[in-house]
Parts: sequence; structure tokens; C-alpha cells
Amino acid sequence: MISLQNIFLKDILAEINISIRDGDYIGIAGPNGSGKSSLARIIKGIQDPTAGTVCVDGITRPYGRVSADTGLVLANPENQLVSSSIEEDVAFGLENMNLPSDEIAKRTEDALKWGGLGDLKDLPAHHLSAGQQQMLVLAGIMAMQPKYLIIDEAASMLDPDGKALVLEAVRRMNEEAGVAIVHISHDLDELMRARTIYIMDRGRIVWEGAYSKLHHHESLFSDIGMELPSLLKLKSLMVNGGYHIDDNAVTEEEMAEEIVKLVNILEESKNASLKTLGAVKE
Repeated sequence: MISLQNIFLKDILAEINISIRDGDYIGIAGPNGSGKSSLARIIKGIQDPTAGTVCVDGITRPYGRVSADTGLVLANPENQLVSSSIEEDVAFGLENMNLPSDEIAKRTEDALKWGGLGDLKDLPAHHLSAGQQQMLVLAGIMAMQPKYLIIDEAASMLDPDGKALVLEAVRRMNEEAGVAIVHISHDLDELMRARTIYIMDRGRIVWEGAYSKLHHHESLFSDIGMELPSLLKLKSLMVNGGYHIDDNAVTEEEMAEEIVKLVNILEESKNASLKTLGAVKE
């Protein structure tokens, strides 16, 4: 577990307390300038806080130490590629771990297959689409078998297909490989899978809770310059209008099911009223 205890960063962060458990999935959102990326760097260990403690598996991490078991993916994949060759890019991190050559070869092959890049391994990395390049970054991290992964706006520069590809890969890393995810994004829709979402504003955590509860706090998001996802806006309108909607319904399919249930209830109520009216007339 990574535990951030009363973290401060001068003029940027204040009183940050977050725990990331093994296999966890947390989301961090907030407007631009809220301190999200600074927090990501502190979790990774490439930036030290002004005050506070970062504990990893119960041991205080000294300032200046980068967490080797924590991967970090940023918005622009081109800035994270270290080799012109796809295969060499995945192998680079493994070589720095001083692994045996046969272990490097196996992990590289497995990671390329995992990322859907096995047939492209001999191509230059710049021939890939932006989504594929981000998958290459993820494959390189996956090969190193991390315990934690921070994705900081990793899908923000991608088209819808590339975004879907990357978010599905992150889901697989979490659910199939057990990697704990810290997902940072200004887009709340991306954080639907998160167990807990932390909302930041001006360097502080101003709300934490489940994605399914976001629609109860629409005024908070308005105050900090954020908007609820469209489905949660609809949910908020319906709940505020007096209609019962399952609190856990958040996807298009779940909301469609709730609306169908509501229409059926209204139709039954209408038919019952018409029968009553007919009986009275008789």
C-alpha cells in the first residue's frame, strides 16, 4: 500500500491524505491548476513534498527516492518513447533492471502480445498511431511487472478509438494483473471504474467518494468550474424531479434500463387511473 499522509507542496498542495491499496483503482480529478500532476510526481517519487510522509508497504520512503515498482504514463506518448524500435523500446526498461537476456526476451515478447503490437515489433515507433504509441508505453511498463500505475491524462490527446484502446488496457492491468491504478483525468467519464474518486481544487481534496454519488454534488462541480458527465446530469435532473433512479446506475445501459422501468411504472399508473375513471363513470 502507498499512503500519503498530510502532504504539502509549497503553493501547490495542502493536507493531502490518500491511501492506495494493493490492486486498488482510484481516480483523481479537478480543474487545471488543481495540483493533480504534482501529486502524481510525488506518488512516483520524482518530486518531494515540502512536508508530509509517503509510506510504501508500511515503510516511510526517504525523500529523493523514486518508486521502482510504480509506472507513470503521461499525456504525450512521443515524449516517453526511448527507442526508435518498438521491440527495443519495451526491452529498454528491462535492460536497466539487469535481468538475464532470456528473461528480457520473454517479457518483451509477452508484453508486445499483451499490447497488440507483436506483429509490429520490427517497425519504427513513429509509424504507430498515437493510441498505439500509448499502448507501447503501457507495454514497456507491463513488462517490468509494476505494483502500481499512475496514468496522468494518458488518454487526453487520443482520438476516441485510441482512448478506448488505452482505457481497456488499463482495466486489464487492474483486473487481470492486479496492478493498482491511480487514474488522473479532467474527464470524469474516464473514472467510472474507480473505487474512490478524489476531487481536487486549489491544491486540496474537496470531495471523495464513489462515481455513482457524483450527481448528488452538482453544485460543488459548478463552483470549481467542472461539469458532471452528461449521464450523471440526466440522473441528477430525474432524481431532483422526484423520480426514483438506482443510485448505482451510471452506464448508458444501466440508465436506459432505469428509464425503461420508469416508463413502465408510469404506463401502469396511467392504465390503473383510466380503469378507475372508467369504473367511476359506470
